[in-house]
Amino acid sequence: MEETVNGGSQHDEPRGTNGQVGDPGSSETDAGGLGRTGMDGIPLGFARMSAERDAVRYNMSHKQRGHCAIFNHRHFDEHTGLGERNGTDRDRDQAQALFTNLGFQVTVHNNLRVYEIKEKLQDLAFDVNHSECDALVVVFMSHGEKDVLWGRDGTFNPDYLFENFKADQCPTLAGKPKLFFIQACRGEKLDAGTTLKQDDIDAGSQAYYKIPNAADFLECWSTVPGHYSWRNPANGSWFIQSLVKVLTQDSAHDDLLSMMTSVNRNLILNFESFCPYEQVMHRKKQAACIVSTLMRKVYFTPKY
Repeated sequence: MEETVNGGSQHDEPRGTNGQVGDPGSSETDAGGLGRTGMDGIPLGFARMSAERDAVRYNMSHKQRGHCAIFNHRHFDEHTGLGERNGTDRDRDQAQALFTNLGFQVTVHNNLRVYEIKEKLQDLAFDVNHSECDALVVVFMSHGEKDVLWGRDGTFNPDYLFENFKADQCPTLAGKPKLFFIQACRGEKLDAGTTLKQDDIDAGSQAYYKIPNAADFLECWSTVPGHYSWRNPANGSWFIQSLVKVLTQDSAHDDLLSMMTSVNRNLILNFESFCPYEQVMHRKKQAACIVSTLMRKVYFTPKY
């Protein structure tokens, strides 16, 4: 679940490349002998190179910044036994404003059932051509437990957030940054923190190159595996507050992975639970967990 603090189902198989469900013979055969063709005439197993092989930065100069999908869950069906996530609508609104200002086309989904979440992810992966986009952003906010996330009516494996966007499944995003921000608990452990004491001190590009299908992902989890993720019912979650603050002030000059380190620093130093009448929950801390397969730096350079 996800802990608040005062003061401080159905499984769908991925459709596959180009959105074809279980029909490998539906693509055309390439006359040059390279096999079936994929998106825009590119042979299957290949994707258009969006940045030079040895580029240090991702290409963020496409016509569009890209799509941002925000999944926000406040209410849950009665049979789940889950409480209302007060404060999440503030997170939603702040995240929407942040990524709109960064140039993304933002779509908000509220209180979806599991099958609806999966449909929206599949639509975004297989029914949208991302060829003229810099990147993809998915923000998911809900209850969570160890190895599961909640829709309004049940749970699903978090891997489903990512797997439809791998390079072999969504070739128009191959080689481009796919950025996920997940505000949810990952278990029931609490982090009491440790107090630190300062010691006394005396005064050439190539035509082709191959990447793993799982490359170019950034998963930003609000908490480490097995732990609570804290949320203030008035101000929103600690993680989203930190994310919005740092990216708003630093995106003009810093790369995303460096900014996520700053997000974690803000989260760690500036937030602590205040539950004096429930000592087991009092004065607890939280650290975000950043998992990256990015191969270049992400800069949100302004589009004019």
